Amino acid sequence: MQAIAAWIILGAAAVAYMLLILYGMLAYSPGDDPGKIYFSSHFLARAAAYQRAGLTLSLLRLALSLLFLAAAACAALRHFQAALRPSLAAAAGYIIAFLLLLRLLRLPFDFYRGYTLEHRFGFSAQTVAEWLADYGKSALIDLLISAAALLGLYFLITCRPEQWWLPAGAVVALFLFLSSYLYPLLIEPLFYRFTPLEDEELRQQILDLAARGGVEVEGVLVADAGRRTHKVNAYFSGIGRTRRIVIYDTLLERFTPQEVLAVIAHEMGHWKRRHIELGIIAGAAASFVGLYVLQLLLQKMNLHADIRALPLALLFFTLASLAAAPVENALSRHWEREADSIAFSLTGNRDTFVSLYRKLAQSNLSVPQPHPFLKATIYTHPPPLERIKAAQRQAAAP
Repeated sequence: MQAIAAWIILGAAAVAYMLLILYGMLAYSPGDDPGKIYFSSHFLARAAAYQRAGLTLSLLRLALSLLFLAAAACAALRHFQAALRPSLAAAAGYIIAFLLLLRLLRLPFDFYRGYTLEHRFGFSAQTVAEWLADYGKSALIDLLISAAALLGLYFLITCRPEQWWLPAGAVVALFLFLSSYLYPLLIEPLFYRFTPLEDEELRQQILDLAARGGVEVEGVLVADAGRRTHKVNAYFSGIGRTRRIVIYDTLLERFTPQEVLAVIAHEMGHWKRRHIELGIIAGAAASFVGLYVLQLLLQKMNLHADIRALPLALLFFTLASLAAAPVENALSRHWEREADSIAFSLTGNRDTFVSLYRKLAQSNLSVPQPHPFLKATIYTHPPPLERIKAAQRQAAAP
């Protein structure tokens, strides 16, 4: 009964999560958006349409994935009553086949969302072949990591049926650290070509900004994102010697040097607050807790050292991630506000930040002020209007 209750709670949390997204999406009205003082009615309607189309596809994809995982878990429990312990090679084959089937089920949604919808709203610069090439690389990386993780989990639960969650948690923590270090070196170059920032005046301004902020800049690189998308973006990645700030070439082409400098100052704020390191710690802690709860749940279901635990594990972590999403997003928005505050203190130009957030929203068709349910469930960054108001408050502060 306890196991059934746990699954009901997790399922209810996932359903509630999706219903909140659906309600927030349908309840939003562009005409009621307070951001209309900064954005035109045409933009607000177009941004709302883009958001609604993307979220509809995401919800359908998520619902199909959950149904597939639930069906697979139920089928394994129903048709295989005895504990199954195939060899590692056989288990690897089952895992890869399972993950490939799941990927194929998602492919139509991924294609429509990543290619068709992006072309419809004028974002994508890719041909079908180019999109499929990128998708294939991403899918292969995901398949290899997911298969290795599930195979490792199977190995641990067969070797240590009672305490497998401890070494599993340690492996996850190590993976989070190594992936943060190696991602800029091994994965990012598969999708983008990176070149050093060539604008010497802007480079010197960045170095001066870093000196004022007490931040050591390892590198500022420009990604050739314009070959794929007309959106603009910038991000920070890596730790230690692989730490870098990456800006899209589209950002350099369409934004003023002052706006680009404000974006880079924001990324410096993340470094100054050590958000990557904090994210690794938080992710590792959450993994230990999740794996321990999963072990207790499997014990209640009498699934010890059994490959039938794998589809249940996938279903569990998918449901748990949905239940935890509002908390994770709230933490992410807090960190983004911290980075915004540091960026403003380093540059101090209110008009630049207002212009920056307006242009970022317009370039990416971001809804200025979404429904609170959407903000809580899916927004990892504060909405554009909140960031504008925060810059104005900070400028007015004594």
